[in-house]
Amino acid sequence: MVSWLKTNKWLILIILVASFLRVYRLDYLELFGDELDAGYQSYSLLMTGRDYKGQFLPTYVHSFSEWRAPGLMYAMAPFIKIFGLDEWGVRLCPVFFGVLGIIGFYFLLKKIGIKKNVCLWSIFMLSINPWHIQYSRTGFELTLLSSLILWGTYFLVKGIKLNKCKWLLISGILFSAGLYTYSTANIYVPLIALVTLIIFKAKKKQFLMLLFTGLIFSSPIVFQIIFGHAADRFGTLSILNNKEIIAQVNDYRNAGKNSLLSKIFYNKVILSGKRVVFNYTNALGSNFLFNEGDVTFRHSLHRVGNLFWIELPLIILGLIYVLKQKKESLGLLWLLGLFLISPLPSSLTYDGYNHASRLFLLIFPLSFFAAYGLENIKGFVKILLLLVLFIEFINFQYYYWNFYRNESWRWWHTGYKEAMLYISDNKNDYKMVLMNNTYEPALIRFLFWNKIYPNKVFNLADKMIDNIDGFEGYCLDEKYCFVNFSNKFQTNKLNKNILYFISQEREVGGDWDWSKNPPEGVKVLKTVRNYDGTPIFYLVTKM
Repeated sequence: MVSWLKTNKWLILIILVASFLRVYRLDYLELFGDELDAGYQSYSLLMTGRDYKGQFLPTYVHSFSEWRAPGLMYAMAPFIKIFGLDEWGVRLCPVFFGVLGIIGFYFLLKKIGIKKNVCLWSIFMLSINPWHIQYSRTGFELTLLSSLILWGTYFLVKGIKLNKCKWLLISGILFSAGLYTYSTANIYVPLIALVTLIIFKAKKKQFLMLLFTGLIFSSPIVFQIIFGHAADRFGTLSILNNKEIIAQVNDYRNAGKNSLLSKIFYNKVILSGKRVVFNYTNALGSNFLFNEGDVTFRHSLHRVGNLFWIELPLIILGLIYVLKQKKESLGLLWLLGLFLISPLPSSLTYDGYNHASRLFLLIFPLSFFAAYGLENIKGFVKILLLLVLFIEFINFQYYYWNFYRNESWRWWHTGYKEAMLYISDNKNDYKMVLMNNTYEPALIRFLFWNKIYPNKVFNLADKMIDNIDGFEGYCLDEKYCFVNFSNKFQTNKLNKNILYFISQEREVGGDWDWSKNPPEGVKVLKTVRNYDGTPIFYLVTKM
């Protein structure tokens, strides 16, 4: 044991650093809507064996706003059981699989013949990577998906090399599980499995073993992908069904009077193909990778790129060395294949050129190329590059802990936790609670933070009805209602027996701070503010 620890001291140190960077102050950012939804679905599965729409052990989960792959919800259940229905219960699951994926990448690189030093540099790059840290600290499915793919590939290569069915069986199960996590897995998993089988020269029997195992364990989700709600979801994201492309085709054909040339140059195949090429090439562009990242402020920090700038020359250098030596190493050829595959699923969606979630697997080959480039640099230059990398990492951490939360608070739906916990603590003082449902949907936030038992919402129709104390909305029961106050929120018509949850943006407007200067007849019980002190929500009743 002591000998193993000495031999692997750098691996252990990197894993400890990676774990700390992902676990430290995990509740720093408030849970946003998708995290709350996944957490409450997991809570429902844990408590009842059903999703919160009442489906028993679903292979595709029915949420209020959409249908979702269930993998994360099932994986999250033991963490919620141990740590509770809060930030830690929800986010420790992606943390765990984020770190597990880093470990899996290390052992996969070793298995495909990469030198130990390069393996260590690769996972070191991953451990401090802003993109990977961001997704490991948030309730997204991507660390789960990538971990399953990496370990599935590891066991596939092991099974091919040793010609052992048990490793192929494990690989097939892990790849199948990946299909239950996120929509891009529908393309990633078959392509990566196929590339691995081809590059490492799998026998026909091994190919059939993996295929047979995969079909058995993935058949429920494959059915959903082909015939069910997963197919509907892909249809809404696919370039071929994009309304803008269809509109362009119609506009140009009409302008060209439906001539033969207009049909040749302006059709869905041509315009979609151009968009795919645009998405693919721009996913590898400097603005997405090194400057701003994803336009969604939850996915990327904007002031810090998905990768560090110093990695750009390292990646280029690493790619050059890989291209020179790929014929001598099946492992290098596989990594090049992974690099070429990684942007493809996202490229098939209209906004896929800068979508950090759909492009997440790109982190792994890019981290390897950066490590491979760094390994081929010696002496003072290497020390200088590492110093620059350290400075960029400190800048990333400084921005994250001092400015990011203040600038991105709206994207994290900040304020709901405080408001919903206040409602929970004071609910017995009021006959009814009316909650704003237009700033963000309030129901899932109420259910999560109040830990409402899931069977209460199995048959809930979350559709608007009229006349809830004069407002349009719907009710969970006779006490809790979610309404559109619209322009009907008149302070002179409030009821003393009702607690009103209203938003600064929708019901108040401007910079009028009701906590300091409330309207006549209004009693402000609680003001929820963002991190710079600006009011977000008020909990009020009649004076």
